[in-house]
Amino acid sequence: MTPTDLSRDDVRAGLKRWLDTWKVTGPLLEQERAGRLAAMSPQELQEATRSLLDLWQPAWTGDDGQGLLLHQRIFGLARAKE
Repeated sequence: MTPTDLSRDDVRAGLKRWLDTWKVTGPLLEQERAGRLAAMSPQELQEATRSLLDLWQPAWTGDDGQGLLLHQRIFGLARAKE
């Protein structure tokens, strides 16, 4: 979308509909997410966390994964204590 698109009534109306939808949908999705997390056992939470960390791709650009490496080390130590 170019800056001039925002001057069009149909574009502004579409953006307003999108925002109005997410004002309702966002809190519902957050409620669903929180409920699912609350229902998980500690082991399920650990497995989900490990799965998320497994998604990291070293070829991605950025901080070369230093933050993820630190977190993986912490979770690895926690796993060793199990």
